[in-house]
Amino acid sequence: MVVLVNKDVKNIWNLKGRRFCHPGFDTADDWTKAFSTYFEKWIITKECDPQKTLLENRMNGLSNFFEGACIGGPWSADTTFDSKLKIKYRNLCTACDNLFEACSSDDKYHGREGALLCLTDNAGDIAWVRLDDTLLHFKEEQIGKENYNYLCPDGTTRPMKIDKPCVWITRPWPVIVARLEVAEKVEKMMSSFKEQKSNWILRDLLENFHTTPVSTDTLETPEDFLVKFPGFMSANRRANCRPSRRVQWCVASNLEDRKCRWLRDASFVYGVEPTISCKQESSRAACLTAVQTGQADIFVARPEELYAATKLGLKSIVQAIPKKNEFHRIAAVVKQNSWFKSLRDLKGAKACFTGYRDVGWYTFLSVLKNITGARPECSDMKAVGNFFSKSVVPGLADNEQEIPSNLYFSAGSVGDDLSAFQCLESGLGDVAFLDLKNVEKKTGNLKSEAHSDKSSNNGYRTLCLKKTNGDEQDICTLAWIPLSVVVAHANLTDLRHEEIYSMLLEMDDLFGNTFKGTVPSFSMYGLYDSNHSVIFPVRNYRH
Repeated sequence: MVVLVNKDVKNIWNLKGRRFCHPGFDTADDWTKAFSTYFEKWIITKECDPQKTLLENRMNGLSNFFEGACIGGPWSADTTFDSKLKIKYRNLCTACDNLFEACSSDDKYHGREGALLCLTDNAGDIAWVRLDDTLLHFKEEQIGKENYNYLCPDGTTRPMKIDKPCVWITRPWPVIVARLEVAEKVEKMMSSFKEQKSNWILRDLLENFHTTPVSTDTLETPEDFLVKFPGFMSANRRANCRPSRRVQWCVASNLEDRKCRWLRDASFVYGVEPTISCKQESSRAACLTAVQTGQADIFVARPEELYAATKLGLKSIVQAIPKKNEFHRIAAVVKQNSWFKSLRDLKGAKACFTGYRDVGWYTFLSVLKNITGARPECSDMKAVGNFFSKSVVPGLADNEQEIPSNLYFSAGSVGDDLSAFQCLESGLGDVAFLDLKNVEKKTGNLKSEAHSDKSSNNGYRTLCLKKTNGDEQDICTLAWIPLSVVVAHANLTDLRHEEIYSMLLEMDDLFGNTFKGTVPSFSMYGLYDSNHSVIFPVRNYRH
């Protein structure tokens, strides 16, 4: 990376009040915030106004330092906040080509080539650009070098025409790393590729831009290798604000703690702010309490924990939304030939639940409120016991309260939809409150009461709140539940909410299920250490 300036910029002290051409903050395979923000951190003092988010502090610093700029593309992963920042700091878009859609990703001056065009079209005075792009641009566009200088880290300038660029930061080549005890064997194996005439699949996977790997004279530690590249190690160091903006992320197991630490390190390398700190508690319930008492900032709650989170005064920041039609779809399922016409007819029937105080349990309590028109005064167990003649409920044995005599413990595991379905199938219950997606894997698509053929002795259908003649398939889904919800204290300030929300969105962009370029080195939602659903629950359907 180099800083290219107009020849009237004599030194680094001439930069203030100039126009800045920047490629943008978009993160790609070879362009992270370590590179995109390196130059500005060198020349602008870090701001820590507690009334602004970390990102707004950064944009405010740029806005105050430069008269104008073109920083095309997204500034924040939160599109609403992104728009607010671009309106507030509009001078950072005045050097862009399209003033009507300033700082858009489609702007002529956005991106690597765009930053160079911004400078050579005289829209800006300073450009933060790649050296290889610069040399190619001047050659292909046949632009004279005599009107431009390189700005050096020592504050001086150097004429571009003498072909001795001042490099600010260099990106290392990708390397192959191995444990110390096998490093020599790996090195010999890689060296043997040079002698093979035919392409070998492993080599093609490891090297996508060189036909042969480049060996080193001696095997080095990663740090010994990286210190050879100017600026790279310092680029990943950053000054922190006081008080710290760090986000305390609560986890409830050793496995979750290890994954959280990986997420922390990966996010730090890509420049995600605020940084996170992993706080381990003894249980998931303890994590909810830690968020309530301020000992932690956020926790990823499962659907069955949302009721407890609400009672503790916690609120949702963001939900983990699955692919289309993969929400938890809670419904009341009955046999095809049963006489029940609506949920109101279930009074005195036998019920099968997936667990005590899980999603299905609380969904029914919500339905009960709709049926009766009033909030039940008794406990939730008594409310269920009073409505149904008998209920089979996994997880009751862990409860210390007095259990009504018509509520029975089940050996099935809490949250097991197929166990609840088997309860209905065997005749132990007349209705089962469960997740449709898991059951439809076994039964096929269910129908609502309005579309069912009750003369059939086989099959199952769903009950609605009331019987109508319309299309009731959507009505018969009693609740649509996300896979998980990131919860925080209800008294979270708007500023802190925005910081954490944007941080989570950026992590999702970098390490989520959809991404730009090559597969990311870390996955938020994928397998971790051969385990599913670590921190973030993932749908795993049983067949």
